[in-house]
Parts: sequence; structure tokens; C-alpha cells
Amino acid sequence: MRQRLQWTWMVALAILFTHRPVRAESPANSPSMPVQQSDACARRLHEIYDEAARLEEKTPPEQAALADCVRSRALKIKGLLALMEETQKDIRQAVQAAQSDKTVDYVNSVKICCARAEKLLLEAEGCATSLALKAAPPPAAPLVATNALGTIDVKITPRPPSPSVNRRFVERTIQTCLHHEQFAGMLARAMNLKLDPHASPEDCSKMLAKLAIEPLGGWQLGKCVTVDNVYVACARAMNLKVKDPEDPLSYGQALRDEGLGVDTLLPERDPKLDPPFVVDSEVRAFLTSGYAAPLPSAKRIAPD
Repeated sequence: MRQRLQWTWMVALAILFTHRPVRAESPANSPSMPVQQSDACARRLHEIYDEAARLEEKTPPEQAALADCVRSRALKIKGLLALMEETQKDIRQAVQAAQSDKTVDYVNSVKICCARAEKLLLEAEGCATSLALKAAPPPAAPLVATNALGTIDVKITPRPPSPSVNRRFVERTIQTCLHHEQFAGMLARAMNLKLDPHASPEDCSKMLAKLAIEPLGGWQLGKCVTVDNVYVACARAMNLKVKDPEDPLSYGQALRDEGLGVDTLLPERDPKLDPPFVVDSEVRAFLTSGYAAPLPSAKRIAPD
């Protein structure tokens, strides 16, 4: 009986040790997987930066507006590259320390950097197109066709006006407006960025700026948020493609095309007037309400 028990124990140990290497070598459980994923993103980000640098070199220096438009995107991509390199060091340390939760968070940060860089490159490539469209002369007024018998009168039936949205009065002043640091805190949390529990709104704005998610002109702490600021920051957070990277209204249209309730949840934006301030409740509703009908309405603002 004792020999039989010893034999059974030896067989069990043999089975155990022969299966351990198989589990350790499984690709899904391999500790090198996060490093490989981050390295792939890093290689792509380097390629993106090289493309942006070449685009900047090709830009004629005498075209100051175009050069500034491209350069600003290239600098942000360079900042993302530096952030990604720092995060890669954190990934390797976390892998060595077997800190799986931290490893996943760091890999997600690298992926966000790569996605933002892709969109910034598209914005840089769109700079020339958007500036060329602005410089193009307006189309000539159509000529009225005439002949010997008289003028041809062309009747145009006007399109019926779209139904207006009933809006309640909102006091928009320096005292009631939402500030940049408050908006940054809302947006960082809406994106599910991994934040320190004690992170301040200023910390949130710095983190978003590192990811090149910011209004045109950057985060300006203490200043009121305009509807244009919301357009740009949210479109960048969602990695949406815009036609004109220098025009806030282009970002607003990208959000509208995506199905977000720009026209129902945010103040009306008249292109002929300065952009209005937004208040806390409007932005909070915009970030939490999801997509507008008829699209699905369960998804929050989140990066690709």
C-alpha cells in the first residue's frame, strides 16, 4: 500500500511539472506580451513623427500660417513620443515586478498616445487643404441668362427652416461659467483616464495636454470655457477627423456628424459672433448623455 501511494504521488508530481512550462509559454499569459504591444505602438509612433517632420520640412517657410499649422502638430507628436518613451520604462518595471494592473494601465496609455499621434498627423496633412480653401476666392455670382426676348426668370423654392430647439435662458458670465481646469477634470474622468485619487483639476489638464487633448491655444487655467473649447477638446478626445484643424467649427461639425447632441445640449454657436461661454450643467450633460438619436445612446466620450 505504501509503495502504491508513493507511486501515485510521483505520478502526480510528474504531471504537475510537465504542465507548468506549457502554461508559462502560453502567449496569453506571457509577461512579454505587454512589452511587445507597447513596442509595436512605439514603432508606429516613431514612423508618425518622421512623417510629420518630413511634412514640416516640405512646408514653404514663406507660408507662415501653413508652417505654424504643421509645426504645432509636429511638436505635439514629439511630446507624445517623449511621453510614450517614459511609459515604456514604466511598463518594463511593472512587468518585472509582476504588477499586472499597472502594466495594463501603462499599455493603454501608450495606445492612446499612438491614436492621438495618428489624428495629429491627419490634422497636419489637412493644414494645407484647409488654408487653401480659406484663401480661395469666393465663387462668382451666377449670371442671369438673357436673350432678345427678355430675361429668363428662375424661381427658387426656399427650403423650409429646420425646427428650432427650445432653449432656456442661461446666465453666461465670468461668475457663472465653467473654467478650463474644471472642464479638464470632467473630460479626464469621462475618458476613464487612470488618475490619482487626489489628482487636482490642474493635474488633469496637464495629463490631457500630454496626450494633445486640449482646446486650440491649450488649457488656460482660470479662464471661462467657450463652446469652441468644448468642440475641439471633445473631438480630439474621440480622435475624430476634422476638415479644418484650425477652425473650431470644423470640430463641432465632426461631433455633429458622429451623432452627438451638439445642437441640443450646448449653446447655439453663431459663426458671426464670439463663441458663448458654457456652464457646468451643459458640459456635464454633454459628456454623460452619449450619442444623439437616431444613433445608439449608451456610449460615453472615449478615445478610439
